Amino acid sequence: MLNLNTIDSSLHTDIIISGIQNNSKNIKKGDLFVAIKGSNKNGVNFINEAIDLGASAVLTSDKTLNVSDYKVPIIIDENPRKKLSEISKLFFPNTPEIICGVTGTNGKTSTVEFLYQIWSLLNINAARIGTLGVKSKEIDIKTKNTTPDPIDLHKIMNELSLSGVSHLALEVSSHAIDQSRVNSINFNSACFTNLSLDHLDYHNSLENYSNTKFSLFKNILPLHGTSVICIEGKEGKNLSKELKLLNKKTMEIGKNAEFINIESIKKCKKGKEIKITFKGEPFCFILGFDPYFQILNVLCAAGLAITSGCNYKKVFSVLDKIKPVKGRYELVKSHNHSDIIIDYAHTPEALSNVLQDIKKETIGKIILVFGCGGDRDKSKRPLMGKVAKKYCDEIIITNDNPRDEDPAIIANQILKGCPGARIIHDRGEAIKFGISKIKNNDVLLIAGKGHEEFQITGNHKIPFSDRDVIESFFEASNE
Repeated sequence: MLNLNTIDSSLHTDIIISGIQNNSKNIKKGDLFVAIKGSNKNGVNFINEAIDLGASAVLTSDKTLNVSDYKVPIIIDENPRKKLSEISKLFFPNTPEIICGVTGTNGKTSTVEFLYQIWSLLNINAARIGTLGVKSKEIDIKTKNTTPDPIDLHKIMNELSLSGVSHLALEVSSHAIDQSRVNSINFNSACFTNLSLDHLDYHNSLENYSNTKFSLFKNILPLHGTSVICIEGKEGKNLSKELKLLNKKTMEIGKNAEFINIESIKKCKKGKEIKITFKGEPFCFILGFDPYFQILNVLCAAGLAITSGCNYKKVFSVLDKIKPVKGRYELVKSHNHSDIIIDYAHTPEALSNVLQDIKKETIGKIILVFGCGGDRDKSKRPLMGKVAKKYCDEIIITNDNPRDEDPAIIANQILKGCPGARIIHDRGEAIKFGISKIKNNDVLLIAGKGHEEFQITGNHKIPFSDRDVIESFFEASNE
């Protein structure tokens, strides 16, 4: 509980706030209602409903409101989202001692999972929050967003801390940064994986998108925090230069990096042998999975572990025990000397990275099943088609969470980049057709959904899993 004066000292009131909500439907007596304008709805329109349900006060940015018209205090703030983050921290003050954030277009989920694994292997009571949900020794739950809203996020962190978790790996989406969901978090370090075309439906331009990502390091990460930057792309190199000019602590990852430098990568019986140097000191480890981009994500996770206070020699000693991430370049089935892989790749760069790695190792054909999400960045659809055409021998375009868009329109926009591709809207049938086409030494890649266990059509989440379709296909064929 909080005295309303703690939130706004100018009110001079004895009103006690017992909770905080940004959804009027969840209001209980004594709650503070934070009326935020969203993409579809404006919280201001639900102020009266919230008050009727028992809200003791309202926070909004709407300066046109006549506060005297309401029977409860109305707090006007220019940035209610940022204020919501601050208040959420007041209600849920406990957090893990060490919090490491990860942002970037691709690789967030993998890096966070790898960091969680490293800490766990070093017997640290750790947790992760992101696309795969919340995971610790005692908690394993799904989450709606990659980065939860401030109320849920601080509530989860509070619960994790009280359960004994000392280290937290957190995925930080561009939406979360833009909407001030993480502004009140005292990050120990933050990692930048990469940047490519995505979410332009929200950010409007690549410049806005990159500036949003970069603000995590420039504006949110405390002065004592360390920025772990993958410099394999120009965006990472530029960010590292900018941060150095601002006298911020940085740790570079990649080829010709000044901290964790990749010396060589060689194929071996158990996977890939990776030789690196850390500040000039040599280390070697073996990963049981192949993709180069995942090697980079492992090294980013190692860098974050070091910034969290872990001994670097101990960190590098456990890397060969790291396991692949569910739905990320995941080998689901080997059949007729051919591999069936699922991956979450849903951007042009991510799809290109996956296909390039497959191309290096594949003697036979590459068959691809993929689609693009509805009500999302339309500009990337033909670009993903171009990537598919560049690397694949056969392409099957299918549905991938069409939401409120016509699947035929989405498919035809992809088709502009890969003329001649086959369209099978039913994703299950598309996967089965792809499996039927593979022969010796071929690879079938099913991209876009990865770990997801649903298909979004309209407002409905229909249970669906790429993995389940693959497994049921072979179960039926063995009957």
